[in-house]
Amino acid sequence: MNIFIKTITALSLIAVLISCNKEKRYSNKLFKGENWKVKSIKIDGAESQIKGNWLIMGDDIYDTVPSVKWQGNAGFGESLFQWQFQDKGDKFQLNYFQLCEECDGTELDSLDVFNYAITGTYDVDRHRNKKMTFTSNKTIGFGSKKVEIEIEKN
Repeated sequence: MNIFIKTITALSLIAVLISCNKEKRYSNKLFKGENWKVKSIKIDGAESQIKGNWLIMGDDIYDTVPSVKWQGNAGFGESLFQWQFQDKGDKFQLNYFQLCEECDGTELDSLDVFNYAITGTYDVDRHRNKKMTFTSNKTIGFGSKKVEIEIEKN
């Protein structure tokens, strides 16, 4: 009986370590890219004009919440969001982050408004070294409409 309990405990510990390592491995792939091009964002199948680049900030997911400085394409400004892989890398959380100088709301770019609207939990559809795709039907601004984000390493 004692060996059975030790075996179950060991297997549980291994499962926890593997799941944590998978999230860290996924996060490290995004970190290593440092600069990702937003290839497309589709809302209910319609292509958004907003694209640009995601500049990954930070270097360790355990020291701080990782964030991205999103430099929009011409005319859309820039915005910040925090991100995290969850559920063994099957989910990607994107959270809009408002800067203090924007606190009164008068300095918001159109990218800030859009970034807030796409805040939500995404399914990780594709996670490769040079390309990632995330989809969600649970965003703040688009509700149950399907939002698909595709990024590619620059």
